[in-house]
Amino acid sequence: MEKYQVLVIGAGPGGYEAAIRLSQYGISTAVLEKERVGGVCLNWGCIPTKTLVKTAELVDEINDSATYGLPELELKLNYRKIWERKNTIVEQLVKGIEYLYTKRKIPLLKQEATSIQKQDDGYLVQTAQGESFFAPYIIIATGSVSKSLPGIIIDEKDIMSSSGILMMDALPKSLAVVGGGVIGCEFASIFARFGVAVSIIEFLPRLLSLEDEEISKRITLMLKKSGIKIMTKTGVESIEKAEGEMILKLNNESEVRAEKVLLSVGRAPSFELETQGFELERARRAIAIDDSMQSSAPGIYAIGDVTEKLQLAHTASKQGLLAVEHIASQILGKVKPTTILNYANIPRCTFTYPEIASVGLTEAEAKETYGEIIIGKFPFSASGKAMAMSATQGFVKSIARKDTGALVGMHIIGPQAAELIAQGAIMISNHMTAESIEDIVFAHPTLSEAIMESIEDLRELSIHKL
Repeated sequence: MEKYQVLVIGAGPGGYEAAIRLSQYGISTAVLEKERVGGVCLNWGCIPTKTLVKTAELVDEINDSATYGLPELELKLNYRKIWERKNTIVEQLVKGIEYLYTKRKIPLLKQEATSIQKQDDGYLVQTAQGESFFAPYIIIATGSVSKSLPGIIIDEKDIMSSSGILMMDALPKSLAVVGGGVIGCEFASIFARFGVAVSIIEFLPRLLSLEDEEISKRITLMLKKSGIKIMTKTGVESIEKAEGEMILKLNNESEVRAEKVLLSVGRAPSFELETQGFELERARRAIAIDDSMQSSAPGIYAIGDVTEKLQLAHTASKQGLLAVEHIASQILGKVKPTTILNYANIPRCTFTYPEIASVGLTEAEAKETYGEIIIGKFPFSASGKAMAMSATQGFVKSIARKDTGALVGMHIIGPQAAELIAQGAIMISNHMTAESIEDIVFAHPTLSEAIMESIEDLRELSIHKL
């Protein structure tokens, strides 16, 4: 039995970063990972999809070459090469993380944890490979798994999860996307630009239901304009295969036919380990945690999707670092005030075309919380930089309290929204007001000027808004 000060179960973004930070503090740590370092995000999520997004952007620009004064080009898409590039980038990043572990001499153990047993002075973790490891502190970072629908089986061949569709090395002629959340809309946007006939079937009244309603309505119009067929308030009752097609029977007595189906109806926390000698408080399937990421069991922490707080890679990373700070304060005696993680102020990004990014409260949430609010907006159609890029779709929307002027929400749909939203996150996290933000000088010509103008519009002082 090997002993460490901390055992991390799961090497996704939260787990692998937590282990590196522990190593930086000189705390002996080992990581148990049953699959690949980087977790879903690096191997089957964030990174591979963004490589496809970049190619899709280039496809758009090439098809629109005349707009830039260039000759019209005939594009012949080779999806196999696109797919191989995606794999190459993933492998390069995985090897990079593995090298970091080797350099820092952090044991990265390719083993599957199966149980955690309480001991007098810590916890014993057993693995499916028959080995055992001991530590007084455990960080659970086991992530999440794709959900399905009753009676529908994901076979990763005809009915695929978000992981399975990335293993597909050839484009289908048609794709039915079941679920209009972030994952479904991203893949729909990507494959539509690759020339695939795409349909989205969403049970709720609107796409991206957690986003600001105005943003949701705008992206729906834009996706429809790109040729995507969208059905909201529609459920899928069954999926059958007949004559080489997948037939989706809908609850409105209609049907959709497609060569392939992507089932993207959310993700559920993944924690199947047996616990012996203690119990973990659960909130549905998720592990309940406090502000220090501690579970109900002393010495056991949980981070990332398994906590179901906000299923984003950067949320998991931040949770992991906060858990490490708390553990380090106990091992090293370094007392540091606990940082309270405000999940509402964590940026949320959707890589559709155009991109969507948000931070803070939606308009409806702000009204419910503060009553009277003020809203500032600025369209990218009035941005010189956006015009130069031929990327004038969308707008920046800023939301502030009417009584104090404090910024409480920012929502962007348009070019490089995912990059721009960090500015909104900084402003909101620092409790800045519309007036204080106006002291900042924004460079010209940049897309960020649209943020500046939306802030100015909170006080009806935007210079370039008609």
